[in-house]
Amino acid sequence: MAKLLSSQNISRILAVFLAVILWLFVTGDNITRTTPVRKIITDVPLSYENLQPGMAVVKMPQTVDMTLEGVPGAFDELLGSDLEAYLDLSGLGAGTHQVQVRGKAPHGLTLISLAPRQVEVVVEELQTELFPVELEFSGDPAPGWSRQSCSYHPQQVRLEAVPSVLEEVARVVVYVDLSGRHNLFETELTPLLYNASGEEISGVKVTPQKITVTVQLGRTGDSDASSP
Repeated sequence: MAKLLSSQNISRILAVFLAVILWLFVTGDNITRTTPVRKIITDVPLSYENLQPGMAVVKMPQTVDMTLEGVPGAFDELLGSDLEAYLDLSGLGAGTHQVQVRGKAPHGLTLISLAPRQVEVVVEELQTELFPVELEFSGDPAPGWSRQSCSYHPQQVRLEAVPSVLEEVARVVVYVDLSGRHNLFETELTPLLYNASGEEISGVKVTPQKITVTVQLGRTGDSDASSP
């Protein structure tokens, strides 16, 4: 009898012990899932808005770090595109400015801080300049054909950029490929910008964006080929 009672008591103690362990496990898991945590998201892309017309940003950081707070589940499947860090450039003219970084947290998370809080932004006034367009030909026409004449329009384009970039422009070139061409050939091509070293230049608005080129090809020997 004593052995039976002892066995029943041990079973009851084990059952209570297992119940307590299970309760602690469930409670601890719930606490973990519902307790807010903080995480630092690095290299969040930094953009800007409300820049005055006729101005351009020539220098600013590309990314910032963002500290967010929320329950662990809110960070699941968080994408970089869900994060927003930006600068409000309202009213800023040409010069160097210290601008506060702003941000928006995704749904379910709270924005705690941004680092750095302020960044240096350099703004310059855009300038325009007319520049002549050059044609360069490549490729061989169809057998028995040669270039006789060509025309293109417009023969100059308007470039818009900050002064430091405009000063670098040495040539505006349109490349015309005549490979396999014959008779009348007309196309629209994008002009490319180069500096004095032959390196391509970007960051310039070109108007118009396309140059219309018309090339007349004739049978070899019909007339002398001529340059544009």
